[in-house]
Amino acid sequence: MPSNRWFVLAILFIARLVLGLQFQSAGSVAPFLIRDFNISYAQIGMLVGLFMLPGLVVSIPSGFLGRRFGDKNVVLFGLLLMAVGGLVSGVAATYGMVLAGRVLSGIGGVFLFVLMTKMLTDWFADKELYLGMAIFIIGWPIGIAAAQAAQAHLAELLSWRFVFISSAVSVLIAFCLMALFYRAPPDHGQTHSPATTSLSRPEFGLVCIAGLIWMFLNGAYLVMLSFGPAQLVERGMSITGAGFVVSVMSWVFMFALPAGGYLATRYQVPNLMMVGGLGTSAVSGVLIHFVPAPILTFALFGTAVALATPVIGSLPAEVLEARNRGPGFGVYWLWYFGGLPVLTALGGLLKDFTGTATASVIFAAVMMLTCLLLLAVFRYVQSRWAVRTPAVAQG
Repeated sequence: MPSNRWFVLAILFIARLVLGLQFQSAGSVAPFLIRDFNISYAQIGMLVGLFMLPGLVVSIPSGFLGRRFGDKNVVLFGLLLMAVGGLVSGVAATYGMVLAGRVLSGIGGVFLFVLMTKMLTDWFADKELYLGMAIFIIGWPIGIAAAQAAQAHLAELLSWRFVFISSAVSVLIAFCLMALFYRAPPDHGQTHSPATTSLSRPEFGLVCIAGLIWMFLNGAYLVMLSFGPAQLVERGMSITGAGFVVSVMSWVFMFALPAGGYLATRYQVPNLMMVGGLGTSAVSGVLIHFVPAPILTFALFGTAVALATPVIGSLPAEVLEARNRGPGFGVYWLWYFGGLPVLTALGGLLKDFTGTATASVIFAAVMMLTCLLLLAVFRYVQSRWAVRTPAVAQG
């Protein structure tokens, strides 16, 4: 059985890609669901949100379940839940059945979010973690982009049911790959006993700060993605033109993400990548309202975020003992699942309250600045508590 970490990364990447495919499926077929079930866009929003909502309940337990039953086994169970959820939504006769399918898929997805990040860290913690993390992270946006490009057309040509069912089939392919080829790294000393130690105070505190940084980073990106087009329309740009300009941010993000991982690994400059990326994104977020060529500023924002993301995503690996990575990543992802809906909602409230999407765009820039301040707190606390930083991302 292959044991090369890059082969393992390919398996994790595929699983994360199909996670993005299934997440986007409800949004891709929204007009068809509205037509067939006579539902509102608010109910479509519930279908989208329910994919993430189980994270509030399942995130922390998933880490402990992985430690008790094995990460691979729990991830396989999560993939099965996702496949069943996709099938339930695909054969649904009522909106309630579609909703139930999304809940099942969401619960399974949480297992993947938490434990696959831990599995990636287990394989790459001692070498090239930043580059491995970058490639792993990019699977999610690629899956979403592929779904956006294809699923609506498939629904129109065949049916919306085919979209849900095909997403379930893609999950089953990932399940087979995981079952056949994934194994823990050779020196992995995880025990499956529930009696293992819990998170220490330094680990818990620092992983919470890292989770907050990850939450604000993703919140800023989503707010910019959601309200950037409206801000450009307010400036006189067409809806189509505004959508194209903001899409450039996403494309450069996907291409720059591996570059950020490579640079941090090759030159061993993780702090520079984070501070430079966060600071540049905050400044460019403010400048979007003032510059005459916003496409360049959106591209700069996406590039800066991408350069910082792999190192920020690797912060928990710096402070978590190997035996505590499962519960630690559960705490880390809880901030994401709990905070992201609040931050995006705040972006919408700011637009409603001020009457302009500029306030939402500025809010995204402020969140990037908040990440920078939290990073300073993280490093200070890490130094004060003398938390051992393992050798990560060595070339």
